[in-house]
Amino acid sequence: MQNQVFYQYYQDEKDDKISQRLFMIFVFILLLFYLALFITNILFQQSFRYVTINGTSMQPTLNPNPVEVEDGFVQDGVYIKLTQDIDYNDIIIIDKSVDNSEYNQTIIKRVLGFEYDKISIAKVEVDGKSTYRFMRIKSGNNKVEIIYEDYIKSYDLWNAITSITDGGIDYENIFYKTFLMGNNVSLEYVEGVGYVKFYQIQQNQIFYMGDNRTGSSDARSSGTENIEKVIGKVVEISHNSTNIQNSLFWWFNRVVTYLKIIGKQIIEYFAWKV
Repeated sequence: MQNQVFYQYYQDEKDDKISQRLFMIFVFILLLFYLALFITNILFQQSFRYVTINGTSMQPTLNPNPVEVEDGFVQDGVYIKLTQDIDYNDIIIIDKSVDNSEYNQTIIKRVLGFEYDKISIAKVEVDGKSTYRFMRIKSGNNKVEIIYEDYIKSYDLWNAITSITDGGIDYENIFYKTFLMGNNVSLEYVEGVGYVKFYQIQQNQIFYMGDNRTGSSDARSSGTENIEKVIGKVVEISHNSTNIQNSLFWWFNRVVTYLKIIGKQIIEYFAWKV
């Protein structure tokens, strides 16, 4: 009987130690998880930002159905990677701050041209209808690209913008006055259109426009911008972020998007290593 009591005592002691050990292992794993999450979050914030989008200049890609809040129309949010390594059609954030001024603003647009590219916006015949098209000759290439941009809200609305006729070619009025009345302009033959005026983008400059061509103030009127003004490019879009902000779903969506971006970065890293 006494042996049984001792056995039970030592068995209880053993069970307690096992429980304590398992608890310590659990706490250690939990601490490692939070440490990894903390470090990952710090590294993430050094390379990425979450930006809430105001305005409708990028419709329908961003803010297709904007809601009105106290500060104006806000709805979608975007995750941007802080980089100037951008490519054609990337949606980018540009710093439009003015030195020695209280003017401080960023804009979000789509990049369509880089240094030494030749660009133009003129009307061409598509299915028997005259319509504006962005045309581009990439640097080091002689091929004229007549770009069809499926993200544009409506070509019909864009076509309503007034045009200027020069040499039998109808150019978008805003673009023509900013780019085709000065230097760095050449005539290039476009098959099915004729000889079209093109502007050559200067060194370190980029050309950009909003997807909502009739509701966007962009490079067509302000001119090209130095690539050093690019803050970053959009890597993920979070729709309806104003409507659901601070709700459980909003936070869940932020976490899922965060993990998705991290996953993509890991895949890209190892793919580059291979």
